[in-house]
Amino acid sequence: MIRSLSESLLAGDDIPRERQVQFLAIITQESQRLSRMINQLLDLSRIEAGKMEWRLEGLDLREVAAQAVLTNEALFGGRGIALSVSARDAPVPVLADRDKIIQVLTNLLSNAAKFTPAGGHVAVRTLVEDARATVEVEDSGVGIAPDQIETIFERFRQVGDTLTAKPEGAGLGLPISREIVEHHGGALTVRSTVGRGSSFRLTSHWLRPPSARYDWTDQNLR
Repeated sequence: MIRSLSESLLAGDDIPRERQVQFLAIITQESQRLSRMINQLLDLSRIEAGKMEWRLEGLDLREVAAQAVLTNEALFGGRGIALSVSARDAPVPVLADRDKIIQVLTNLLSNAAKFTPAGGHVAVRTLVEDARATVEVEDSGVGIAPDQIETIFERFRQVGDTLTAKPEGAGLGLPISREIVEHHGGALTVRSTVGRGSSFRLTSHWLRPPSARYDWTDQNLR
């Protein structure tokens, strides 16, 4: 698509100005999509090869989740989707890579926005259950068929594969997210009902007491 549109513009054909702007917008969007796909593939390759750089630090998971929501909240307002955020009063201290966890939550929020129709609702909750830190992203969207629950975590498989409208994307966001969470010693799971919505849960096994010293090495997370 990028090539054909670019060739049309370069050919100097009598293309109306409005049409040229439309072509350029499509070229920009497709270029950005391909760039994201390449970066995702590189991320997967680095993780599998053990060459991904991890910047571990003591964090309050509530604050990290709030940052991810703030960064992505425009997705919901523009689609007419209500977004609510809740968290426990006390800190949720964890040892993690801030940017990587935000990357995971951004993927989950992006999926929630894609598959929740206008007038729907998405809730983000940060809590502690069984001494484990958890962030839940729950939507009232189209849901996932039972036989697709695990396949959505496979590479190049998209949540929309079983739906009438297939979304954009390479189907790499969820596989990368699971790799990141599992590298931290946690789990990324989903519960879903077709027509009623989905609930993705990032559950960590790396909850740390606030007084703990965060001098752990990468090996401690495996």
